[in-house]
Amino acid sequence: MAKIAIDVALFLPERVNEICISINQADPGRHSDLSKADNHPHITLVMGVLDEKYIKEASRRISKVVAKHKALNLKIIELNFHFTPEHKKSFQFIVSRTEELVKLHVDLMEALFPLLTYKVENDMFQVDDDETFAEVSKFWVENYDKKYHHPRDYHPHISLKCKKAEPSKLSIGFKATKVAMCQQGNYCTCRKILFESDLSPF
Repeated sequence: MAKIAIDVALFLPERVNEICISINQADPGRHSDLSKADNHPHITLVMGVLDEKYIKEASRRISKVVAKHKALNLKIIELNFHFTPEHKKSFQFIVSRTEELVKLHVDLMEALFPLLTYKVENDMFQVDDDETFAEVSKFWVENYDKKYHHPRDYHPHISLKCKKAEPSKLSIGFKATKVAMCQQGNYCTCRKILFESDLSPF
C-alpha cells in the first residue's frame, strides 16, 4: 500500500474558520487556499508519513488518546509571521500554549510515533492536477519530529497560508472539540479527512 503524509490536528469552530479563511482569501499571492470543504484551517498536533495499511490502527490509537482528553478552551493571542525555508513570509495565528493542549500533543506523539516515518516523497501529498506541488511542503513533515521532539518546543499555531495580513495583537477565545487525521495537501494543508474523533465535552 502507498505511504501518505498525514497531519493529526485540532479542527476549529466555525467562526474561527471563517476568520482564517477570510484572511487567507484576501491575499492574492497566498501560498495555498484555505476552505471549509478541504484545506481546513487547523492546529497541528502530529505530522509524519503513514503507510495506508496502518490507517485503521492509527485511528484506533487516536481515538484511545482523545477519549482521555476534554475539549480545550484556547485563545488566539497574536497574528504574526515567520519566514519559510524559501525566505517568504507566512502569516499565522499564535495560540495559547495551555498545559492541556501540550499534553494532548505529547500523548498523540507517543501513541503514533511507532507507526510513523519521516522520509517524504512528493506523491505522498494529495495535490490536484492543476496545482503545482510546493517542494517546501516536504520540509515541514520530514523535520516535524526533530523540531517538536521535546514538549517545550511545541508552539501551537494556525497557519494562514498567506504572505500578507495586517499584523496586530488580538484575543479570540474558542473551544476546540475535534481531532482529525488528514492526508496533507499542498503547503501542508489538512486536505483529505481520514478519521475524526471528538474530545470529551466534560
